[in-house]
Amino acid sequence: MTVNNSEKLESSVMESVPLMSFKQKSLSKLLRLLLAGLTKLTRNKRKTLIKHIGKTLLYFAKKTRVRAIKNITKAMPELSMKEATNLAFDAYGNCAFGVAESFWLCEVEPDIFCDEDTLRILQSGQGACIATMHLGCYEAVPLAVAKFAKESVTLTNIPRFLADSMDFYSAVNITAINKNSSSAFSELLKMSGGNAYLSLHCDLYANQTDVTFFGQETKAPAGIALLAKMTNKPLLLAYAVYQGDGQVQVFFETLYLNPNLTSQASEEQETEPTVEQIMAKIYRRFEQIIKQYPNQWYWSYNRWKN
Repeated sequence: MTVNNSEKLESSVMESVPLMSFKQKSLSKLLRLLLAGLTKLTRNKRKTLIKHIGKTLLYFAKKTRVRAIKNITKAMPELSMKEATNLAFDAYGNCAFGVAESFWLCEVEPDIFCDEDTLRILQSGQGACIATMHLGCYEAVPLAVAKFAKESVTLTNIPRFLADSMDFYSAVNITAINKNSSSAFSELLKMSGGNAYLSLHCDLYANQTDVTFFGQETKAPAGIALLAKMTNKPLLLAYAVYQGDGQVQVFFETLYLNPNLTSQASEEQETEPTVEQIMAKIYRRFEQIIKQYPNQWYWSYNRWKN
């Protein structure tokens, strides 16, 4: 029996794509059923239910709960243990909803705020690197970018077997790259060179560069600063928060313009900052934002390794 080229190609592709295990198929089906049920609810009812689920999960996840409270007391020692505990539960519930809204990005219409210079960067079509954080609606920043740019790119940690079956990123014109892929950074670098707007969460622990965060020495990812320097792109900072009525607001600000891109560099930009200096500036700003919205940030990361 002969096999033509198209059959060979199809066979090759099938062999290169890992088949889902029974457990993965079951989880995917269960999640789709859960989402179908939640979709029938109004957004306010969905929010109330998901926040309650988030708080319940934290109650039973002792290790995660203890870490969150410990991080809060380190960052804000002025809080009593009761206040820190209440904040941990409130923040976890809000973050659960912030994550869940990724599945309904089509329904999210964020209000966008920035100054005129930052707006010009977003509308230029020449691309930018954007440092963001796990605050409020987690994917609202790349969603907002997609309102301005043809190519809004972010990293995702959602398992591939779920992302493939529920393509909620492409539905709102966001390109999502698997964070765990060995080629993730090279893909980001290529897209940045092609004038994409890259939004990366930078508030996790990563053993790449030293920073001071809430008065504590820790380490942070440096990818966003490296990408901005390697591609000569502007570096922005953006974050999304929920208002009392549930409306999502996204704020953009310019952190760094490569001197090569400006005709007249300011005194601050006469000497090009190092990656370490850029990340230190980002983390100082993160700290200010978290203090303003402490009940919308995810406190349970293993931020301080001591």
